[in-house]
Amino acid sequence: MASYSSGVSVTWNGVAFQEVTGLSWTYGGGPSKGRSVAWTDDAGTCSVECLGSANTATANYGVRATLAISGGGQSLTNPAVWESLSVANEVNGVTRFTVTFKLLDN
Repeated sequence: MASYSSGVSVTWNGVAFQEVTGLSWTYGGGPSKGRSVAWTDDAGTCSVECLGSANTATANYGVRATLAISGGGQSLTNPAVWESLSVANEVNGVTRFTVTFKLLDN
């Protein structure tokens, strides 16, 4: 049965994104590395699209904190680094923010 994407909550560094309009994330993908310990430098990525400006300051670039996603049939709590910001303005419309994160190995 389909999971409806209503009630999705995304927080980073304890601050909730406001008016989330889109969310996509991938967990895994990088091969394990190391001699005696399995780890990866590519645990996945996350992209959050929203209308509110919380968590969109460019001062967040490179900051590591916990990313938590819940609702809509999904759940993820993982360390992540704030990687980039895209901003799109519509004439006589709204400003749309897209923040991307790199997921870190637990």
